[in-house]
Amino acid sequence: MSSIEPKTPEKKPSREAWVLTLLPLNAGVQGFSTMVPLYILSLGGSVVDVALITTLYNFVLIPSSIFWGRMTDRLARRRFFFVVTCTGCTVIFALMFLIPDLRALAVLYAALGFVVGANSASTNLLVMETSEKKSWISSFSRLNLVANVGSIIGLAVGFVWTSTLPLGAFLLFCGGATGVAILLSYLRISEPVVTLETAHLSFHPSGYFSRIYHGMSIVVGHLVISPPSTKEVLRALRATRAGAMTGRALLFMSTFLFTTASALLNTSFTPFLSESAVTDNQIFAVSLINVAIQTGVYRWVGDLINRFGGVRIGSYAVMLRAALYIVFAVAALAYRGTPLFVVASVFYGLIGVVYAFWNSATSVTLMSNLGQARQGNLLGGYAALSALGTVTGSLFTGYISYYQGYSTTFATAAAVMLVSFFVLEASLKSFGYTKRESRGPDAPAPSR
Repeated sequence: MSSIEPKTPEKKPSREAWVLTLLPLNAGVQGFSTMVPLYILSLGGSVVDVALITTLYNFVLIPSSIFWGRMTDRLARRRFFFVVTCTGCTVIFALMFLIPDLRALAVLYAALGFVVGANSASTNLLVMETSEKKSWISSFSRLNLVANVGSIIGLAVGFVWTSTLPLGAFLLFCGGATGVAILLSYLRISEPVVTLETAHLSFHPSGYFSRIYHGMSIVVGHLVISPPSTKEVLRALRATRAGAMTGRALLFMSTFLFTTASALLNTSFTPFLSESAVTDNQIFAVSLINVAIQTGVYRWVGDLINRFGGVRIGSYAVMLRAALYIVFAVAALAYRGTPLFVVASVFYGLIGVVYAFWNSATSVTLMSNLGQARQGNLLGGYAALSALGTVTGSLFTGYISYYQGYSTTFATAAAVMLVSFFVLEASLKSFGYTKRESRGPDAPAPSR
C-alpha cells in the first residue's frame, strides 16, 4: 500500500518583499549619478560637456515618464517594468565600460534616461496594491527608506572604490548591482491580484510625485497633441493682465526658479570640485553625506513643519538656500583641495537639510490649495515647470562656468534662488498665509 506524502507548499515572498529590489537598483543608479560628471571629465570633456550631456539626460526623462506611465496602464504587469529598468541599466553600464568614448557616453546616458524610469509608476502602484489603504503612508515611507539606503550603499562603495581602483571600473559595480536587481525582480515581485491604474496616483497624497508625472502627461497632450487655439491663448493673456496671477501660478513660478537655481549649482558642483584638487573619493563622500543627512531629516521634518513653522518653513528654506549659495560662491574663491572638501561637505549637507524642508512644506502648500477641479492639469503644469527648470539650469550652467568662472555660476544660482524666495512669499500672501500662521497638511486651506 503506497502512501502519498503531502507536498510542502511553495513558500512565497511576503507582499512587500518586492521593495528590497530597490536596494541594489538604487545602489547602482545613485553610484553612477555621482560618477558620471567625473567620468565625462576623465574622458577629456569639460564642464560644458557635463552640462550638455546632463541636459540631454534630463530632457529625455520628461517624455519617457509619460511613455512608461501609459505603458504601465496598458500592460498592468508590475514585474515586467522592473525587469526593463534593471536590465536596461545593466546593459547600458556594461556598454559604457566597454566603449570609453565621450560621444558614446552621451548617447548611452540619454538611453539610461529613457529606461531608468520604466518602473516608476509600477513602484508607486505596487505600494498601494500590496498594502492596506490605512498603511499606505507608512508603506511609502518604507519604500523611500529602502531606496535611500540603497543610494547610501552605492555612494559608500564608490567612496571606497575610487580610493584604490580606477574610476571607469566602478561601472562594473553599477552594472553588477543592477544585475542583482534583475534577479530580485523575478524572486521578489509577484503580480498583484487586483491592479490599479496610474489615475489612482493622482488623488492620493502618498503618491505625490507620481501624481505630478501623471498630470504632466495631460499637459503635454494638450500642448503638443492638441495645442490651444490662438483665441484661447489670448483669453489666458487677458486674464493674466486682469489680475489672474493667483497664488498657484506664483507657486509654480517659484518652483521653476528653485529648480533652475538648483540645477545651475548642482550640475557644475562636481566639475568645480574636481578642478579644485578635490579627489574622486572625496567627491563621493560629499554626496554620501548629503544623501545620509536627507535620509535622517525626512524622518522628522513633517512633524517639525506641523509643530513649528507650517507651510512658511518652505519660504524660509529658500531664503537660507540662497544665503548658502552666496557663502559657497565666496568659498569657491578661497579654498582648494582638502579644505574645500570640508567646506563642500558642510555646505552640501546643509542644502540637503534645507531641501527636505522646502520639498515637504511646498508639497503641503500645493496640495492644500489645489482644489477639486482640474487637479491633473494643475499638477501637470507644476511638473512641467519643474522639469523645464532643471533642463534650463543644467543647460546654461556649463557656459557660465566655462566662460565666467564657477563663482559667477554659484552667484547666479544664488540670485535666481533669491528671486524664487520673493515669488514664493508673494504666493503665500496670495493664499492668505500670514507670517505668524503655522498650519499642518491636514488643516483646511486658509480663507481668501
